[in-house]
Formats: sequence, structure tokens, C-alpha cells
Amino acid sequence: MPESGYYAKRPRPQHRDYLRRYLEARDVVETVEELDDFRLVVRRRGMSGVRVYLTNSYEIGVADVEEILAEAPETTCIVSTMDYNHYSSEAKALATERGVGLFKAVEFLGAVYFDGEAFLGYLSPAQREALRGRSSS
Repeated sequence: MPESGYYAKRPRPQHRDYLRRYLEARDVVETVEELDDFRLVVRRRGMSGVRVYLTNSYEIGVADVEEILAEAPETTCIVSTMDYNHYSSEAKALATERGVGLFKAVEFLGAVYFDGEAFLGYLSPAQREALRGRSSS
């Protein structure tokens, strides 16, 4: 049966479950609580909790960040559940300015080890390598 756009923004259950399982396997994570299809609360040892908003939007732009934060103002992190999805640099800058992390799922799994500015500014090893490559050119 066709989905009729049901998962255009909504995270697929199997992707949400995958992310939850991987978070729970991290030593830094105490608990992961699912509030609904879109929201998780991640409690971490010795660090602040993270209120995650999950999305399956193909490209997260400024309007998406605004919409998510209007709908769920308690959000401290927006995570795209699919690694082929992406976000604009403007959306990342707006989220960071508002004190909200914006990540792909794989990036979030690395960022979860950090707090504060290090969390917000987290770059995956691939992103760090790409930056090194640009700076040496």
C-alpha cells in the first residue's frame, strides 16, 4: 500500500529504533525515552540531557528548523534519521544560534559524547577531514 507521503518528515519506526538502540549502547547514555514518533529524551552520565526531535526531511532548511522549534520549543537537538538526508548551512547556523544541535543520525552518535559548545559544534571525522583538505589546498 502506498505511503502517500506519510514518511515525508516523519521518521520511520525502524530508523528511530536503530538510533535508540545505538544510543543505548553508548556508555555515556543512561536512558533513552521515546515521547512520541518525533521526540526522544536522552539522559547522559555527567552531562546535560538532550531533547531530540527526529525528522526524515530530505533537506532541512531554515523554515524546517523554525517549524520544529515552534512545534517543540523544548528541543535541544534536531536529528535527521537518514544519512542521505542533509541540512543547509543556513539551517545549521540558525539552529546553533538558538542553542540547538542539528545533525544527521551518524553525526549525533558522535556528538552525544560532548556537551555545550563542543556538542553544538561537533564535526564527524569525515567533516573534520574535509575541512583539513580544504585548508591545505
